[in-house]
Amino acid sequence: MSSVNNNASCVGQLVADLEAASQLHQRGKSYKRTYDIFNSKHKVNSWKFNEWDYGKNNIKLPTNARGLFILDDPNDPRIVARGYDKFFNIDEVQSTRWEWIEEFTMGPYEVTVKSNGCIIFISALEDGTIVVCSKHSTGPRDDVDRNHALAGQAFLLRQLDELNVDSKNFAKELYENNLTAIAEYCDDTFEEHILEYGEKERGLYLHGLNLNEPEFKTLPMDKVHKFGEKYGFKPTESMIKEDIHSLRTFLEKCATEGSFQGRELEGFVIRCHLKENNKTFFFKYKFEEPYLMYRQWREVTKKYIEDGTRVFRFKKHKFITNKYLDFVIPLLDNDQQLRENYTKGFGIIGLRNLFLESYGMSGMEILNHEKIKELELRNAVDYNKIDENTKFLIFPIAVIGCGKTTTALTLTNLYKNQWGHIQNDDIRGKDKAQLIKRSLEKLSDPSIKCVFVDRNNHQYRERQQLFEWIDEYKEEYMSYDANIKVIGISFLDGTDLERVKEITTERVLARGDNHQTIQLNKHGEKKVIGIMSGFWKRFQPVDMNKWPDNAFDLLINLKVDNESSSLSNAREIIRQIHETYPVLIPDLPTENELEQAFKSALEHKPENIPKVVKGQPQKPTIKKLKPSFFSAAIKNKKMLLDEIQNAINLSEMNTSSVNKMVEENRTQPEFHITLSHVVQGKKGDAREKRIWSTYMKHYEDEMMKISECILKKRQSGESANPDERETFECSNGDHLKFKLAKLCWDDKIVSAIVELNRDIDHNTCVKDKNNQFINGLDCTNVISHITIGILNVDTKASYSNTLCHKVMEGDIEKVNVIDLSDTITHTAGICININ
Repeated sequence: MSSVNNNASCVGQLVADLEAASQLHQRGKSYKRTYDIFNSKHKVNSWKFNEWDYGKNNIKLPTNARGLFILDDPNDPRIVARGYDKFFNIDEVQSTRWEWIEEFTMGPYEVTVKSNGCIIFISALEDGTIVVCSKHSTGPRDDVDRNHALAGQAFLLRQLDELNVDSKNFAKELYENNLTAIAEYCDDTFEEHILEYGEKERGLYLHGLNLNEPEFKTLPMDKVHKFGEKYGFKPTESMIKEDIHSLRTFLEKCATEGSFQGRELEGFVIRCHLKENNKTFFFKYKFEEPYLMYRQWREVTKKYIEDGTRVFRFKKHKFITNKYLDFVIPLLDNDQQLRENYTKGFGIIGLRNLFLESYGMSGMEILNHEKIKELELRNAVDYNKIDENTKFLIFPIAVIGCGKTTTALTLTNLYKNQWGHIQNDDIRGKDKAQLIKRSLEKLSDPSIKCVFVDRNNHQYRERQQLFEWIDEYKEEYMSYDANIKVIGISFLDGTDLERVKEITTERVLARGDNHQTIQLNKHGEKKVIGIMSGFWKRFQPVDMNKWPDNAFDLLINLKVDNESSSLSNAREIIRQIHETYPVLIPDLPTENELEQAFKSALEHKPENIPKVVKGQPQKPTIKKLKPSFFSAAIKNKKMLLDEIQNAINLSEMNTSSVNKMVEENRTQPEFHITLSHVVQGKKGDAREKRIWSTYMKHYEDEMMKISECILKKRQSGESANPDERETFECSNGDHLKFKLAKLCWDDKIVSAIVELNRDIDHNTCVKDKNNQFINGLDCTNVISHITIGILNVDTKASYSNTLCHKVMEGDIEKVNVIDLSDTITHTAGICININ
């Protein structure tokens, strides 16, 4: 077989370099897969790299080609098909910043329209066989439900047949010129993307002719157009911009309009040359819109079809996306065929167009600046309209002892059936946003009109935090068009602070231990006053001329000037709300009703107050804390993730959800294998109880050390909330070894089933620092596993166990599984987890 213009020695060296890169474990690793060519005895090897390895200054790849197919023949390793070198979007890397492009490239700049389909590589063998590849595969396959290469080849052959072109002649021209034709296959009857390609538009859009050589070389667009016209390809529109300034002006104008010549586009590819060596240089200019909006509509529709869940949280386009869902959900509920087609990738554009038609605007009209204003004026929530559907949140601005809780309780006592009270001191756990989440959850109750969000909020950042949380979480609990008014209640105006300090200090010392977090007997008078002083130093009075204080819909200024100021403050709050929002307080209470509500507030005793016996020594005795579970924490998280990524790259499955999770760093904060849980120790079978008991006995001394450590942290105020889990790795060097066996995931969670290095005779998997097995320290779970990441935020990590059992039992409908072989041995340190 001839090596037409395909330097065998250069290609041979490239293959050697690729083979060497395939042995790497991490950065720069290459992946090879061998495929049969359609209707041929020959095979090709497809080579690829991790997407994030391209364009890195500290990683040198053997080639930057995305799409590289080399004949599987050691005697003639010619490049059969070659894609473009990886190129990047504007501002994505250093070399696509406008300043860099202006300094290091030269015109003319060839601008080509970016088609929205799947890329197809077309080349040929010496015997006249046409070779058609998708991005990284070719030939017959039974591991995918949609073979892009096969569909592309079928369309090409029909295209040639319509022109009465002999496919052998077509192949001959490609082979003799050592070319790969690069086309975008756009056909909604095969696969829908974002842009619409109907009957007239569908086809193979030719946009490149590359030389099949190790170094990237591509023909200019005028030759591409001539070749495409000769063989019936759809033309890719292109134009020339002579200099960088006219290029940038053109691109930014199109981006603002979101279209080119009145048509929605994905963007442009720009071809030019480097000043230094005249080599070809590509970069792309992609439009953010309307594709971001359209993709969002597609994903929320899929989510609704999959599990009936309506998504309310969006980064952008909240109003119009909710309007879209209002429109499509009834259609989906009443048309099972529509749902089934959508999950297979059909009807996506049609459903979108139905909505746009009903709405009376195109996607770009919706996104156009002036149209957005019109849209909001005509259709958005009227936040100025106050009616029986309006809800209210109250944010106090105070310091300790101002009487905010007494005031809140007075108000909620008056309006028990319509007002709620959420107190920050009652919340446990690391998620600080629980304060607003619980408040919104309470407010979502149809009978509740107002919630008092009880926290000091004495700094700007705390008030800002509350407003940001409302924006972020509101639609998880309430309708997107719910109108919430936020009332600020400022107990301090920044004047006569010395008198206020005196009053609040007297109050806090007088209440003693009647508080969830600050108890006089526990902390002592000096420390309590010190805590209060910290609040005073950090106090930032309300400034209605700046964010976030100017976001309050109503601000009520109060005074703390006497011992019973909470009663007068409650009276003032009621008066002002009644005047401003009579829908919330239509009638003023009688003085007797107000005084009774205040009296009940004074008698209130907070929950969760530690009991202290007077006269007892204040130094607490050390109590051995009980663990919630024993685990093995993975030592090298990155190495494990690299192994998983390698497996994903070699797989032909749809791994987009897992890839996205890894790339966005949404994996679990730490990886561990649960070895034995307290629930198994109490309610498990005989084996589980025995293993739990063995762990408890073996680590008795270690748990005492941990208890001392936690006690010291709590005394110093360094410890996290007592309800939060703390993990302690054993100091004696105990550990275990394991290998990954299977990676499995569904739409909720990603898990890895592991094989533990065990001593079966002694029922153990745990080793000491000398690598000797410790009798009886085994894993209680029948299937040992690691939770890698959670895809659905409502899923608990414990679901991992359920998923892994389904996989091992062969129940893998709607479950993805990748078998891992020849895997690395990992080490995990034994940990004790205490709540």
